[in-house]
Amino acid sequence: MTAGGDQLLAHHAALLAIPAIIPAVVVVGVILYLARKDRREEREEREIIERAFEPDDNSKETE
Repeated sequence: MTAGGDQLLAHHAALLAIPAIIPAVVVVGVILYLARKDRREEREEREIIERAFEPDDNSKETE
């Protein structure tokens, strides 16, 4: 109790919000993981396609 006789209590909204933080962090983590994985795979696929369309240096020497 404080000097005036009032008692300070925690606000119930904070207590309700605490359990929602962990699932929200997990969801954000999964989304970021999937986005990074997708971009990495896209970059590798683009490099494979670019290598496929590059002229082969050995074919010029044999002609």
